[in-house]
This record gives sequence, structure tokens and C-alpha cells, in this order.
Amino acid sequence: MKLYIKEKRFSWRDQLIVRDEQNQLVYKIKSEQISIGNKVHIYDQNEKKVLSIEEKKIGLVPKYAIYQQGEKIATVKKESNLFSSDYEIDKVNWKIKGNVEKEDYEIKSGFSEIASFKKKWFSYGDAYVLDCKEEKDVQLALGIVSAIWCLQKEEE
Repeated sequence: MKLYIKEKRFSWRDQLIVRDEQNQLVYKIKSEQISIGNKVHIYDQNEKKVLSIEEKKIGLVPKYAIYQQGEKIATVKKESNLFSSDYEIDKVNWKIKGNVEKEDYEIKSGFSEIASFKKKWFSYGDAYVLDCKEEKDVQLALGIVSAIWCLQKEEE
């Protein structure tokens, strides 16, 4: 299932619009304007909150927890080493492979690809493609991509 993620221009807060292959609105990703720590929420086409991504300021390593219906389902944190940056996903057995900084990476479980994320070139504004192999993994993959997006924004 391919999802197309596009930045919504001229909004009061950071907002991304997620559409499917038929150009139908599937999700909206919105950041909270005023909060303690960065918080991002993902809403379905009916404006129902399906995931929340919250910054956790404990320790030296920046990390974001992903919640579904109030229950933590994953944590994404950035681990830096001498050669590159690695993103670790706790609570699920998924890993990030590829070049996150260039918006070209895969989410994997072992040797199996869960999803791929790529920047879409030659588009007005920033646009991305999230290609999930299984529909059941779409929301969590979108949450992980959103958490990585938050970690990158924090570094800027």
C-alpha cells in the first residue's frame, strides 16, 4: 500500500497530509502548537486520533514514544556512532536500514521489508512516498516515519 505524504503549506502549525494511490485523504499528521515536549498526532480521514508520538526528555539520547489508544506500542530513538546515525525501534523487532538523512530508507523485520520511505523528487514542496507491504503495518510505519521526522527537526 503506497501512501503519499505532503507538507501542507501556509498552516498555523506543522501539518502533513497523507493520501493513498487514488489521491484520497487517508491521514493527517499534526504537531501540537503548545505542549511540554514535542507532540505529534496522526488522525484518520474522519478526524479520529489513531496514533500519538511524544518526545521523551529522559536521558541523553533523544527518543519518541508512539501511543495507540493510550498504550505505548513503540519507541524510536537515535543512536549516533562514528560512521552514521542509527535509529532503534523498541517494543517491535523492526530496524531502519538506509540513509535517513537523504529520506531514502527501509523499515525491516529481520531480512523482511516492512516498508520503504523515499523523498519524491520534482514536486511542489516536500513530498514523500511510504510503501508498506502489509496494510496492518501502515499506521505503525507512519508513526515511525513521523518520529524520525521529529528527531530530524529537533537536530536542525
